[in-house]
Amino acid sequence: MTTTDESYQALVFGASGISGWAITRAAVRSETPYAFSKVIALTNRPLSLKSSAWPDNPKLELKHGLDLAKGPGPVRNYLSQIGGIEKTTHVYFTAYIHGAFGNIDSDARTRVNVDILRNAVLAWYGTEFSHILKPKAPFQETAPRIPKPYSDHCFYYPQVDLLEELSNGKDWSYANIIPDSIIGLVPNGNPMTIAHPIGLYLALWKSFRHTEPVPFPGTRTSYHTLHTDTSQDILGDFTIFLSMRGESSSGKSFNIADNDGVSWESTWGGICSYFGLKGVEPMDNASSLQGEAWVTSIKSEWAKWEADHGLKKGAVEGAPWEFFTIIVGYYSEINRNLDISRARALGWDRSYDAVRSYHVTFERLRRIKLLP
Repeated sequence: MTTTDESYQALVFGASGISGWAITRAAVRSETPYAFSKVIALTNRPLSLKSSAWPDNPKLELKHGLDLAKGPGPVRNYLSQIGGIEKTTHVYFTAYIHGAFGNIDSDARTRVNVDILRNAVLAWYGTEFSHILKPKAPFQETAPRIPKPYSDHCFYYPQVDLLEELSNGKDWSYANIIPDSIIGLVPNGNPMTIAHPIGLYLALWKSFRHTEPVPFPGTRTSYHTLHTDTSQDILGDFTIFLSMRGESSSGKSFNIADNDGVSWESTWGGICSYFGLKGVEPMDNASSLQGEAWVTSIKSEWAKWEADHGLKKGAVEGAPWEFFTIIVGYYSEINRNLDISRARALGWDRSYDAVRSYHVTFERLRRIKLLP
């Protein structure tokens, strides 16, 4: 990131993803003294303003068709066709190419995600313009990296190393922002969003099981452990806040979350209440199907249910049910709450109610016909 005495202009790579959407929205809504006069949102797949659910604001410019995997040359050529891009003062990178969860294809996933970051940085600055390791919570940014061989499957480490290498001696710097599960909207679909499948799960439950109490669809252990949700609004606003801090954030990592920690036990009931349902604790030896298995069991009803509720075709099938199962299951079986004291020390004083972040996201999903 770099700052000038001129007005601010943002360039967001991966703008339609769950982090990119939040940062784009925050940049568009930014106010003096850190107001952006222009926000360029870059995506691979086409995305209209109406479908995006971003504010209808003349400062927002949407650009699609950017394939970061093609190499720095094609990326540089793509960027050079955007009028006024040389006025960009802040670059936000959130692009991600998804692969299988766990160890399957993790080497390939690491390589491709490091490569797209390298391509973006070289293109831009080449132009003129846990469940295994059980680490101790709360997680701090200064904690040592996880050891090999587990670290070999974490592409974030080589991405940070790459930014450190490429920024060394240059007139630009970077900051690394670390959220927990991001609660928010992804207009084009995303393999790592939790609010969408939870919202669909509860809406389907209300339609097919009516007022029957909804047991938490994860494990009893995951129901009680701590985590720190990160709402899109907090993530987006903090990213803008941090990018304006200059040397105090340069080259550093910052955890960000809505608060100091919650559990599914403390939030499940409130999340279910949006649909007029009563959320209860997990059922041991449940006599009826729950979770992803139950949703799959009524697959023959999906298309009619979507049509009856005026939803986009494929809304249910396109939701990341595997991610849903992981997040409410083994991923939450250790305490993984983040320590956000470093952000607090920098002057960030905002908090957000964990249940409210789900309700706000459900409303946004309804507006774009992904939730009834």
